Amino acid sequence: MRRYRGSVGKGPFGVGIFIALIVLFGFFGMIFSESPSMAAEKKVIVQAMNRDPDILDTMKAAWYSDALIYLHDRLVSRDYNFGYRPGLATSWDVSEDGLMWTFHLKKEVKFHDGTPFTAKDVKWTIDTIKDPKTASPFAGDLKAIDQVKIIDDYTVQMTLKYPFPNLLFNLSNTASGIQKAGCYDEYGEDYGIKTVIGTGPFMFKEWVRGDRIVLVKNPHYNWGPEWMSNQGPPLFDELVIRTIPEESSRIMELLTGGVHVLRDVPPLQVDKLKNNPEINIFTEQSTKLGYLAYACDKKPFDDVLVRRAINHAVDRETIVKYIFSGYATPAYGYLPQALKDEYLEESEELGYKYDPAKAKELLAKAGFPDGFETTLSAENDSTSKRLAEVLQAQLAEIGIRAKIQLFDSASYVAMLKAGQQDLFVRLYSWPNADILDWFLLSSQFPYPNHSRWCDPKTDELINSAATAPTWEERAEKYKEVQRYLIEQAVWCPIYIPDMMLAVRKEVKNFKIHPWMIQYSDGIDIETK
Repeated sequence: MRRYRGSVGKGPFGVGIFIALIVLFGFFGMIFSESPSMAAEKKVIVQAMNRDPDILDTMKAAWYSDALIYLHDRLVSRDYNFGYRPGLATSWDVSEDGLMWTFHLKKEVKFHDGTPFTAKDVKWTIDTIKDPKTASPFAGDLKAIDQVKIIDDYTVQMTLKYPFPNLLFNLSNTASGIQKAGCYDEYGEDYGIKTVIGTGPFMFKEWVRGDRIVLVKNPHYNWGPEWMSNQGPPLFDELVIRTIPEESSRIMELLTGGVHVLRDVPPLQVDKLKNNPEINIFTEQSTKLGYLAYACDKKPFDDVLVRRAINHAVDRETIVKYIFSGYATPAYGYLPQALKDEYLEESEELGYKYDPAKAKELLAKAGFPDGFETTLSAENDSTSKRLAEVLQAQLAEIGIRAKIQLFDSASYVAMLKAGQQDLFVRLYSWPNADILDWFLLSSQFPYPNHSRWCDPKTDELINSAATAPTWEERAEKYKEVQRYLIEQAVWCPIYIPDMMLAVRKEVKNFKIHPWMIQYSDGIDIETK
């Protein structure tokens, strides 16, 4: 009798049985390995936005996508109390005269492609922003910096032209995200569209224009700010920022779970969402301001009497009540109250109260006893559209007959850049008085100075405030700027919306930050 031993490497039947077993176990292994119940499910958080960026490049962007916050670190970070704290810089020293700032940098930090972060990246980023060839909208914010000098790989020195107490604020902004030195030469026209390289907690995966931006967690990240509870990699795998222009669609996606975080909750939807057990609403004072503006270099808006008439024609209380369901505050000045140091306390006292009779009187003095015809432009989202309709009716009461024109976000910006505006609705979001520099300095004409306000006295007042040697003096000088702007009725301030975020309950450890959601700070999502 022939016995077959345990060796399957010999004999035709042994080989056949061996192969069969491999195929069989391989088949079952494939089934189990690919089974959703057996595999670790990818953790994804989806945030909805109402608009898409023009480019994902902090230096060139006209509007900063949230994605840029998470792709890039900055030298300076801001904690939950809006205090300035170390970021990529571990510390900084300032000379007695305020003209020399020395930043000491973190070591062992790497860009997403593995390149070590050093002082050369800081110098290249700031020099490139300031270079006129870059045409960065942020260049003016760094004009106080005269020179950036590399002391060694982890020390960089900035020499200022004049004392500038707002430097830390500017270096903590989205636009100051540190880029990899030479990234433009390395990636060419693809940079900011198909490639983005930072040191942030998330890495760029893809951008499908008009649809979504996909970021994946940086598994090597371990240099988060010290004030965060989590300084390592994010706890979830992907952050998807979806562009959903329609308000109703954003709400529906939130309710059905297609979106987990809605950063700007439409006021009329708040009560509905509050009653939904699947949704949490987070509310805080915002650094936003909504206003009606006009092309100040065009007739009849070049006349201060007409601008004052328009300010008296607007019933802010009614707008806050019916358009924003009370989730806003009437605005009479040019900064929100959240900017405690810089806000002008007497804004309401100096501002223009609702007074149609006074408005008609001013129009008559300006030579328009029967009013005039004009256009009123707004973005085509539901809140802006409703606001435009209410403003149209209120202006009609004093004889200003405004035809409404609605635009998508990209077309709206293009229209303003082309100088085609008459009356138009705007909303800004910015936690610093230098927003007035951005929109109202003559050097910013024609865009972002979309009010087309080129005024030597405004320039003088703003420049004096921006170059004040101390923060306290700076704040007081910006109050002078605000008094003058109210007197000249350069804008018609209307409302300050509450900051409201809607977050699905499966998102865990969510914390509201006065500037931007800190997704890397322990936020997680519970998967089913």
